[in-house]
Amino acid sequence: MAAQFVDYLFAIFLLMDVEHMRFLEGATKLVPFDLYDMPLSHSLLGTIIAALFFAVPVYVYHRKMRPAILAGVVVLTHWFIDLLVHGADLSLAGGAPKFGFGLWNAPAYAIVLELVLTGAAFFYYIRATRPPVRHAGHSRVYILAGVMLALQLFNWFGPEDSDVTMFAILMLVVFTGLAFLADWAGRGRRPVPFRRRRFH
Repeated sequence: MAAQFVDYLFAIFLLMDVEHMRFLEGATKLVPFDLYDMPLSHSLLGTIIAALFFAVPVYVYHRKMRPAILAGVVVLTHWFIDLLVHGADLSLAGGAPKFGFGLWNAPAYAIVLELVLTGAAFFYYIRATRPPVRHAGHSRVYILAGVMLALQLFNWFGPEDSDVTMFAILMLVVFTGLAFLADWAGRGRRPVPFRRRRFH
């Protein structure tokens, strides 16, 4: 939820006609997204506010500062990872100048980057947690990884969308579905003390 919270907001703002995008063939080589108006959800200032907004209920639920800070940091990383792949459509505070290193125009690099980041996160999660039953394995986590990979491949290589409203609705449905699937995959898993983790 934290990792996709900025895009949750973007989808909601699209439906509210507060932010705007269009599908434009050739907008980038990998995805046809012309993200020309995202001053709230995808500005650095907006992302910082979103991170604080997300961290508050996490703190209220856990009554601990550490999970709230970690959740907020995960929300914040969305902007910096987007900075690597987006074209010049990310702002600092909603206006000019706009930034983006544009790896979507170098598909091989963008694909490798996203797969490596996601794969590393799954690898760390599997090593840093254990299933509720000893020797139960990690099948649920692998199912989650497989579903995420399938959705990502569809995003990269599937048919192009043309309806922004349906795209925004689909974003909300898919992200929410993945959140429930992630909850199912991680249910009952417990942290492994750092000294007992094996990273080989």
